Amino acid sequence: MERILTLKGLNNVLTRKPNEKKVIVLDSNTYKYCLPILLSKVNALHEATILEIGVGERNKTIDTYMSIVKGLVEEGFDRHSQLIALGGGVVTDIAGFVGSSYKRGIDTYMIPTTTLAMVDASIGGKSALNVGEIKNQIGFVHFPQMVCIDTSFLSTLPSRHKKNGAVEMIKTALIADRELFYDMMEYSPEEIGENEFFIKQCVKIKRDIVRSDPFDLSMRQKLNFGHTIGHAIESDAIKHGIDMLHGEAVVIGMLYAIELSKDMPVGQKNTVKKYITKHFDTTIDKYDINELMNYMDEDKKNSCGKYNFVLLKEIGESIYGQEVSKEQLNRILNFKN
Repeated sequence: MERILTLKGLNNVLTRKPNEKKVIVLDSNTYKYCLPILLSKVNALHEATILEIGVGERNKTIDTYMSIVKGLVEEGFDRHSQLIALGGGVVTDIAGFVGSSYKRGIDTYMIPTTTLAMVDASIGGKSALNVGEIKNQIGFVHFPQMVCIDTSFLSTLPSRHKKNGAVEMIKTALIADRELFYDMMEYSPEEIGENEFFIKQCVKIKRDIVRSDPFDLSMRQKLNFGHTIGHAIESDAIKHGIDMLHGEAVVIGMLYAIELSKDMPVGQKNTVKKYITKHFDTTIDKYDINELMNYMDEDKKNSCGKYNFVLLKEIGESIYGQEVSKEQLNRILNFKN
C-alpha cells in the first residue's frame, strides 16, 4: 500500500536517485497554479520533464494515455524512471494508468492538488480511463510509491472544487463514521472541503478500508456509495456537453441511494437529505432516465444482470452488494426529491 508523506519527504526520496529521469504529468491549471508551489518545495524536480494534458473528464481517455506514453518514449524514459502526478482526479487517474503499464510499471508518486484527489482519487491504487463517455471502463489496481498530501495547494482551488471534494468526504463519513458526519454538518461544503482535520480523517478511513480489501472484492465496495447513479449522470453529462463535476453527480446518486436504503431510520434520512438539497443541485430533470439506465447497465459492479448498490443501515454504517432491480431504479429515478 502507498505511503503518505509530505513534499519534504518526497524530496528526500527523489534525491536518493538523482540520476533517474523524472517526469511531471499535469494539466494547464496545475501547471499555472500548482507547479510553482511544488518546485519551491521539491528541489529534486527542478530538471523534471513536463507533460501537460487537457483539463477535465473528457480527457481521461486512451488517446491522452497514448500521448503521454509517446512523450515518455520520445524522451527516453526507461523502467527505472519516476513519474509524478500533479493534479486532481483526472490527472491522478491517467498518470496512475501510465505508471501501472509503462515498461510494465514505473515508480509513481501522487501529488493531489484538489480536495477530491486528496481524499479519494489518489488513495488506494485505482486508476481508470473512460471509453467514450462511459466512466472507468478500463483500469488497474496498482499502488503508487507514495501520496503527498499538502493542503497548501487548496489555496489555489475555486470554491466549486472544494464543494466537489466535500461530497466524497461526506460520503466517507456516511458509510463509516457517524460522529465525523455530524461534525461535518456544522459546516458548509466549501468549509468541509478545505478543513485539514476532516481531510486527514477521511484519508485514514479510506486507507483502513483499502488495507482490508485492496482489490475491491468485498469491504472496499462500500466506497462506491452514490456512485452507481452518480457515474451514470456523469457519463450522460459528458455525452451532452453538460458542465458536471464528479462530486456534483455523486451527491445526486447518494440522495437516491438513501431513498433506496429501506432500513435507514427516517429521521436520519431526512437529516442527510435536508443537508444535501440545501447545498447542492440535485435535480435530474435535464437527464433522460432511459439513458441513465443504459449507462447503469455498463456499471462494472453489476453481476448476473442485477445492479449492486451500497446502501445505508444508518449514518456511519453501510452495506455493500445490495441487489436493486431495474423496476426499483425506474421507480426511484422518476420520484422527484
